[in-house]
Amino acid sequence: MTGVIQAAAKGASARALRHAIMITTALTAPAFAAVAQANDAGAPMLMAQAGQHSFNIPAQPLPSALALFGQQAGLQISAHGDAVRGLSTKGVSGTLSTEAALQQLLAGTGLSYRISSGGTVTIENPETGETESGAIKLSPILVEDRRGLDDHAGAADRARSITITQQDLERRNPSSVKDVFAGESSVSVGGGIPLSQKVYVNGIEETNLAVSIDGARQNNKVFHHNGTNFIDPALLKAARVDPGVAPADAGPAALGGAIVYETVDVDDVLEPGRDFGGFSSLSYETNGETFIADFAGFGRAEGFELLGYVKRADGENYDDGDGNEVVGSGADLLSLLGKAAFESGNGHRFELSAEQVNDNANRPFRANIGRLTNRPAQVVREYDLTRRNFVFNYSLPSATGLFDPKVVLSYSETTVDVPEPFGSQGETNSFSGKIENDFNLSENGIITAGVDFYNDAAEYVDPTYSAEEKATNGGIYAQARLQPLDPLRLSFGARGDFQEFEGVDGSTHDNSGMSGNLSAEYDVTDFLTLNAGYSNVWGGIALAENYILNPAWTYPNGIEPVRSENITAGFKTLYEGFSFGANIFRSDFDNARDESWGGGPATTADFETEGFDVSAGYTWGPGFVRATYTDTQIEVDGQPTDSDATQYLGAPLGRIIAVEASHRFDPLGLTIGGTIDAALENTELSNNATQEAYESVDLYTEYQPQAADYLTFRLEANNVFDETYADRATYGQEFANVVPLYEKGRSFLFMTKVRF
Repeated sequence: MTGVIQAAAKGASARALRHAIMITTALTAPAFAAVAQANDAGAPMLMAQAGQHSFNIPAQPLPSALALFGQQAGLQISAHGDAVRGLSTKGVSGTLSTEAALQQLLAGTGLSYRISSGGTVTIENPETGETESGAIKLSPILVEDRRGLDDHAGAADRARSITITQQDLERRNPSSVKDVFAGESSVSVGGGIPLSQKVYVNGIEETNLAVSIDGARQNNKVFHHNGTNFIDPALLKAARVDPGVAPADAGPAALGGAIVYETVDVDDVLEPGRDFGGFSSLSYETNGETFIADFAGFGRAEGFELLGYVKRADGENYDDGDGNEVVGSGADLLSLLGKAAFESGNGHRFELSAEQVNDNANRPFRANIGRLTNRPAQVVREYDLTRRNFVFNYSLPSATGLFDPKVVLSYSETTVDVPEPFGSQGETNSFSGKIENDFNLSENGIITAGVDFYNDAAEYVDPTYSAEEKATNGGIYAQARLQPLDPLRLSFGARGDFQEFEGVDGSTHDNSGMSGNLSAEYDVTDFLTLNAGYSNVWGGIALAENYILNPAWTYPNGIEPVRSENITAGFKTLYEGFSFGANIFRSDFDNARDESWGGGPATTADFETEGFDVSAGYTWGPGFVRATYTDTQIEVDGQPTDSDATQYLGAPLGRIIAVEASHRFDPLGLTIGGTIDAALENTELSNNATQEAYESVDLYTEYQPQAADYLTFRLEANNVFDETYADRATYGQEFANVVPLYEKGRSFLFMTKVRF
């Protein structure tokens, strides 16, 4: 692992490498010792078999998947070669019992299994009798439906997807979206304050991706000093990023890919065998003296489900690594989630959800900047940001045939009130929906077809004037996910969109366009898989940012619709717990809207991002270590650029390193882990500007007493070495007159959680 870090961080400071080696060595040494001890004694092996384990096995040929399963479960796997040859699995992910995970791994293969009294798993084919002898037959195991996981996991268009599971979220204990994607170098989140954070995927800003929450389209381009999609991660059960090439059913305007957020359901939090439950937690963070408290209650009866959640965070300004107070950085958050569902006896599921997140505090005058040295101004002012999301979902979760429908209707809105100095209010909203059906042709063949729409609006209001833009879009789409040969998976699709855009002057502009995509994944060997993807996407006309809408704008010649072209290619290997992968990517945008107050509504820019990423890791039964490295470059109109010229386009990120590791001592109920977030110096900017290198280390330990497994205690040490830095995706750090919004200095967090 040290070699991987050294290779990825060529040119990095010696201190960054020492930190990476330190955390990797500290976390892997006890893990290898624990695995060795378990393999040397039958009793520990059986103990490991009985408990739950963390599984992360993607779709792949069954022989290599079984080898990886043995590593992650800490078990010996025995299988006749003829019984498993040529078979594939959709994989398994999450914290599950050994039996439940094995059931998912073997689903659709026609194989069964036995577990001996010594802990050996034997795979057998009931039809041919190909097996090993001396095993004990188990009764059938019931596998619970894990609703909300990706319906198309293992498809070719998911080959490069970054999936954040509920297990990942529980391990990372995120307090912001930046923490959600810790350990993922290709996803960058800038801004030390959650209210101002924006997400960048391979250098592309999230307004150029199809972003959804519980299936609801997000239209949150309000104010360039705020974040784009303000989310409380405590509400999430999963997140998925499709970088670059997205399928047709990801929704309209998936120009640079897609981001999918899913909030928790009753099934995700209710203890097995129970109908009612809840949890509550209290945490305190030293830097900023921040208290966070939350409470949830949930239950189900006779097909009905109900869930309620509330969270409050309150704290003072935090200090950066140099001990300087970051003015306007205090926590002031209120988030709410309510869900109600009904599932009939014949499988029809209806679900309503309502979610709200509010931040109402004094923030830096320009909320994404510490301050400007050449513009004396008010230090802080009030920002009142509220995002709401209302969604209705209908589905048939257990459907397996040609009728597998899904209906989504949603309304989302984001408002930003800034009373000083003009009494300003900006609001974006989106009413959207879709009707689609999965035609399940076979175990490995699905065609998804449907129609969708959105009605978006962006409005600015103050006592002196108001202005509004609107856009209405209708789309029709189809995506085929097939496996024509055992080692080959294909995904291809197309969509047509029809948009009516209305400017602030009341003029309307009709446009339409076609989009297409193709992804392929090929298993060269049991441990080597190649992947490639291409998409050409029509995105229509994006709405302008609320706070620069100008009532004097006119649209004499209209605005050119944006179009993007994306290419990806790479490979991944999985062998006996070791993994390695690499990808190249490129995205080209033509006519991306780049409006300004004085420059008019029709200004556009062409920009492109390109680069590569590398990942390497090792997984053992109760733990893992993984490092990722991404090199991304962005140009606007063919020239190097900076974070000011790329607003709502992307960000100059350069070279990013991320490391994550974790190990669980099952007999002790103890988990230790940590992450490294680092960036190398970036000089590939306009005007010979420079972004400085940095490295930040976070560590944690979590304890769940066996005698009281309803309790969890957690201790975090974040930014252990007290680094003073602004995340690479933070605005303005390359300008001499900008004091960027620095991240939090060294901080300790104490948390207690109780489940009932």
